[in-house]
Amino acid sequence: MLFAIPYCATQSFIVGYTEARGLHVSVGLFFPLYAAVLLVLRLCLKSLFDKLPFKVFQTGASVCMLSAVTCLALMRGDALLFLAAAFMAGSYGIMSSVCQSTAMLVAGPENRGLANSTYYIGFDLGMMLGPVFGGLLFGHAPLGMFYPALSLAVPAAAAVYIIAARRGMF
Repeated sequence: MLFAIPYCATQSFIVGYTEARGLHVSVGLFFPLYAAVLLVLRLCLKSLFDKLPFKVFQTGASVCMLSAVTCLALMRGDALLFLAAAFMAGSYGIMSSVCQSTAMLVAGPENRGLANSTYYIGFDLGMMLGPVFGGLLFGHAPLGMFYPALSLAVPAAAAVYIIAARRGMF
């Protein structure tokens, strides 16, 4: 859920954000580039998904998400926009798969239905909360705080992971 919030807020507000900042960037290329990078990443990482522990993906995705929102906050042209799309693919795009497979593994075969539905509840909450938080920020906070505020989802995700790991869930 927490990785979905900045991604879904970006989906909802990137056009308005770039217009409000007066940026002349190729915003229409953000999501096709995101999809292309995600495809390449998944093909390159396919053998590692079953070998590496969750914390490796959590750490990498956290760095990528912070990089993505930093690029979006600082962008003045296409280079940082395109870099943000690539980092977003390495974050939300990878974590959406890793979280679902990890939920299945942690739950065990007898609880896979529950694990899958719980994953989708979190996914749906992120899809809902991203635009809600984005709308609150976009309409009521200084524009320069939009992406820095969304980046708070990253330490929140790390805290959830740390708590779960300490409880022996990973």
